[in-house]
Amino acid sequence: MKRILEAALAMIALACADGARATQPSLPDLPSCAHASVPENAGVVATPGGFMLVHPRNADLPDDYTGCKTLWVMDVDPEPWHWATLWFRDGRLQRVVSTSRDASAPHACDMPGMALPEGIAPAPVCEGLDDHPWVGLRLPSWPRACAGDVPPAVCEGEPE
Repeated sequence: MKRILEAALAMIALACADGARATQPSLPDLPSCAHASVPENAGVVATPGGFMLVHPRNADLPDDYTGCKTLWVMDVDPEPWHWATLWFRDGRLQRVVSTSRDASAPHACDMPGMALPEGIAPAPVCEGLDDHPWVGLRLPSWPRACAGDVPPAVCEGEPE
């Protein structure tokens, strides 16, 4: 199961593999694009190989959301590791900035046909991400407490 998660993470990293490598890939100067650690209200996403955390959750995302959504991978380390920041404008994915555990710098790629605001340099075009559920605006998740040792009853229902 963990191999399925690793394969999916690798696929998304490959979509940006030819992307710009930089210590600080350009993202808009928005609070949602600058999470250094996982916020307490992040949601838990079940994947075929483990769990990810996502912030913000669906309830906090209007259809015309402009800002970033951040994904972290939960694994055996005590802290989740930052995997990707997804920048949306008017509800449409604009840029993916992904990292891997062993990469020295993040990779960035831009979705086809998007227009960057002034001051943000273009990155290579993302490939193969159009229908991937993990980079969509809506990603169903449970409350973060569902990843704990004693999950609350809400975790028995469908993710929101």
